[in-house]
Amino acid sequence: MTRRLVAASIALTFAVSPLLSLAPPLHTSALTGVTAAASSASCAENADAPVIAAASWGQRHMGAERAWPRTTGDVIVAVVDTGVSANTPSLRGAVLRGSDLSGGRGDVDCFGRGTFIASLIASRAASDTEFVGVAPGATILPIRAINHPEQRGLDTELPGLLTAAINASVAAGARVIAVPLSTTVNDKGLNRAVKAAVDKDVLIVASAIQDEGLPTFPASWEGVLAVAPLGLKGGAVPEQLGASPDVASPSHELIGAVPDGPGHIEGTDDALAVGYAAAAAALVMDAYPELSVQEVSERLIGTADATTASSAPGERDPSLGYGVVNPVAAVTRLGTETIVVTPTPAVTTLGLAPGPDERPVDLAVAVTAGAGVLAISVIGPTVGVILVRRKHVAE
Repeated sequence: MTRRLVAASIALTFAVSPLLSLAPPLHTSALTGVTAAASSASCAENADAPVIAAASWGQRHMGAERAWPRTTGDVIVAVVDTGVSANTPSLRGAVLRGSDLSGGRGDVDCFGRGTFIASLIASRAASDTEFVGVAPGATILPIRAINHPEQRGLDTELPGLLTAAINASVAAGARVIAVPLSTTVNDKGLNRAVKAAVDKDVLIVASAIQDEGLPTFPASWEGVLAVAPLGLKGGAVPEQLGASPDVASPSHELIGAVPDGPGHIEGTDDALAVGYAAAAAALVMDAYPELSVQEVSERLIGTADATTASSAPGERDPSLGYGVVNPVAAVTRLGTETIVVTPTPAVTTLGLAPGPDERPVDLAVAVTAGAGVLAISVIGPTVGVILVRRKHVAE
């Protein structure tokens, strides 16, 4: 699909740029230690982008600030893409040195998409803009797997690069791995890396997009949270997806940080969907550190906003999965209790599994006796939490 970046009235493009070949040499390699700056010189073509004061529709839809009194997502989130710049003020103090799979550090980004995704996840608040990440307490581990998404030979190299990137992320202590890249190769080595990550309770959040209609990996494998893109006009058509999505997440007309300088750009790219979904996972992991990776996925799926999905409650929509990721509901839903909503023509009944009342103070249950409807109020949009089962493409 067409990828575009817009800064104010200036049209920029996520495309191969001659500036990409001018990246400064990378030297020391380290996966730990937050760095303030990776380079004094900028290799990004949009370093002079202006500050955008308003938040995007996607950020407003997430409404994550209502979850921050409980959690800001204080976990390590790996971003496997073009690197993440430590020079952007939006992420100052939040970016580890990381690793470049070709050698060197990962906290340099000439193309900009890795930085953009990282900023959706963990940008810190600033006084001159409403832009902020969904999990502003998260720490970013940049794994620079590629220079840009259309580099020569990427199709054949990607399975090995993703394998190495996932292994490096796990070894460095990441709890969440955001993977906007995907391959149509059902690679055994990559599958083993995914299984090893899941076994260590690391959640891989992967893009489900695949324009050619072929199965896409790692999103198709068990234990991976498959994310579909979402724009103001809705989700992708099923033919554009290579995996059955678990959830959908905003990916079009978003605002994010540029690699260098305090400015922002507007970006549209299906792969950006992993950003907010990974951030929501970070919030859940920080709020509920006792949960397994499977339970984190189930919480994200079970609290997703299904009001825009065309499928019946509890069924997977071919474009949106079980609904749009809802970070507030994922954090504030009823403790460890299970909510089952069963719709009927006249009455909605609610079944609660037995157990202690562990509801947070910001959640209230109100019963409207006259209409016979039980409503759940969570800070922000009302949501129905539905038990779901996940289906994935066989290995």
